[in-house]
Amino acid sequence: MAVFYYRGKNLAGEIMYGFHETQNVEDVIQLLKKKGFFPITIRKAPFYSMFYFIRDITLKKRYKELAFFCRQMSSMLEAGMPVMECLSVLCQQSLHPGLARALRRLINDLNKGFTLSEAFKNQPGIFPEILIYAIETGEVAGKLEDILKKLATHFETMAKYRERLKTSMTYPIILSLISIIVYYFIANTLLPLYSNMFNQAGLSLPLLTRIFIAITINSKRFAIFLLFVFVLFLLLYYKLKQDPEKVFLIDKFLLSFPVLGLLQKNSIAAHFCRIAGILVSSGISVVKTIEVIENTMNNQVFKKDLQKALENLKMGKTLADSLETSNFPIFMLRMMQMGVESGKLEEILFKIADFYDSETEVLQIRLLSLIEPIAILLLSLIIGFAVVATILPMFKMYSVF
Repeated sequence: MAVFYYRGKNLAGEIMYGFHETQNVEDVIQLLKKKGFFPITIRKAPFYSMFYFIRDITLKKRYKELAFFCRQMSSMLEAGMPVMECLSVLCQQSLHPGLARALRRLINDLNKGFTLSEAFKNQPGIFPEILIYAIETGEVAGKLEDILKKLATHFETMAKYRERLKTSMTYPIILSLISIIVYYFIANTLLPLYSNMFNQAGLSLPLLTRIFIAITINSKRFAIFLLFVFVLFLLLYYKLKQDPEKVFLIDKFLLSFPVLGLLQKNSIAAHFCRIAGILVSSGISVVKTIEVIENTMNNQVFKKDLQKALENLKMGKTLADSLETSNFPIFMLRMMQMGVESGKLEEILFKIADFYDSETEVLQIRLLSLIEPIAILLLSLIIGFAVVATILPMFKMYSVF
């Protein structure tokens, strides 16, 4: 996906401009023509692409807000409220300023004649792609409120995973802050005092203490170096994201890890089945469903599997047979085959999604349970080093005097 800046003009002389996230220029041209505008300027906006890319990495996805948005929107649509009024109400009660600004822009685009899905596409980097594509299919099928209700459940599941990660990281973060405070206190109070006393006595500080002093003196340089490495890593990662073949190799390498690979596979399987269940139960064809999921899939290994599956589906194969040579779990494929044969595919898809959600949860809890003891051990070694480096000069002074 890339962000394009467009500017168009109609026969009445009106100008329309903005940003649109899509795969190619032709989509932007079709968007303008559909609204009766002739394209004047269409160009890639690399600055905006990079900006949205960095924001997508550094800012946490607001799954709670998205779940609340989908559930409230669904309830209001079921009550017969117009889309414009729904967005206006949600904009007024949203506690997240970024989401409120995005909703205001959605309302402006709807006033210009854009459809709801087109208005969402005009907010690049803000809403997840699955939400945009689901709204697009919901508009076509006339079941927008049903899809939004099921999406709310999906985002609530994602929010639960993120909350668990936050909870597990709280303790190590507190310990890290305590370590920084201890280091700062020792480096700025005790060590200067020891240095003066040893210099006056013509003695040299112990080796560990000298190492500790060297670390504290160069801490600012080290922090700048880490910041530089972090920015360099972001730029390198952004560059790699532009090359699908390199991303494919990286994704394949990560999937080969014993536990992390299994966690990723289970998570992707749950995501696939839940989204497929949402779309199929809304009356969307299996081919269109796979197209939507393929467009929203971030993992290049599974993305290629879905591209092959699309070709197989168009040749007349069933969903399970189309994915037979893919990296998806065999259990998932066998269950889907049963769903196709029994005519209860959407029901089976939701059951598979629940199963892999629970499997993902168990693996995630096991991995996160290892973080706390490892973090405690590392921070204990760091604080222990600081304490020993501080105490050694005292012993040396007692032995000399």
